[in-house]
Amino acid sequence: MKKPTIVGKIISSGRVGLAACLVLLVGCVSTTDSRFVNNANEDEALRKYTDLGLLHIQKGDTVAAMPPLKRALEIDPKSADVNAAFAMLFQVENDNLLAEKYFKKALQFSSGTEKTRIRNNYASFLFGADRLIDACKQLRMASEDPFYEKRAQVYENLGVCYQRLGKRDEALTAYEKAISIEDTRARALLEASFLQFNQSNFNQSALYHESYQRLVRYRIANNTPKSLWLGVQLSRDSGDANAEASYALKLRNMFPGSPENKDILKGG
Repeated sequence: MKKPTIVGKIISSGRVGLAACLVLLVGCVSTTDSRFVNNANEDEALRKYTDLGLLHIQKGDTVAAMPPLKRALEIDPKSADVNAAFAMLFQVENDNLLAEKYFKKALQFSSGTEKTRIRNNYASFLFGADRLIDACKQLRMASEDPFYEKRAQVYENLGVCYQRLGKRDEALTAYEKAISIEDTRARALLEASFLQFNQSNFNQSALYHESYQRLVRYRIANNTPKSLWLGVQLSRDSGDANAEASYALKLRNMFPGSPENKDILKGG
């Protein structure tokens, strides 16, 4: 049975850059060279050629990555992992046409959760290219896999995508789905709080904001200008002057030049 290569393990989130995805490769790719195939069986050779190519991509050396990946493709042209690796290579080289070609090949030759992982990476590529409608479509399809271990992250990414399109209701639905699956999704909690606040649903906004602040206290998340601004607004709405002053002070000290702090200083 073919061993999964690291391609299938890469998970993209939101507008996370490709470099951030590639960091995940370091601990899983062996540092070897083409001599490993002398006595290896075909499946093992395929895996090691693919891993070697990915190691070079992680180092930013796409020229060195090409020979082992080409050899892997010769062994199995229908390998989803190899085609996904080529998609990453061309993405690093900013050749979007070829990157998309190989993402589509990887999807064609994959199935099950492997396809969902590749679809998530493809969505990240599309998002980075500002093809938001296409990215949302891929994320929506990825979210339909009930067995995908990163489904909450997919819904959070979908919320970000919808929000960028200005589809606030769809974004809120996606964020709340992410939270229902995994209630420690910090970005989903903060954005859901913000969207609920904008709809004047202050009680629900406050619940999400408090959950976010709980993550801050446990150092799972950090306060941002948006989270502190929301804290000021929600405390003001509830009549908690002490909390309002505390959030305002943190905003002024931590993010003095932020638009959110300037808004509070103007009485916003």
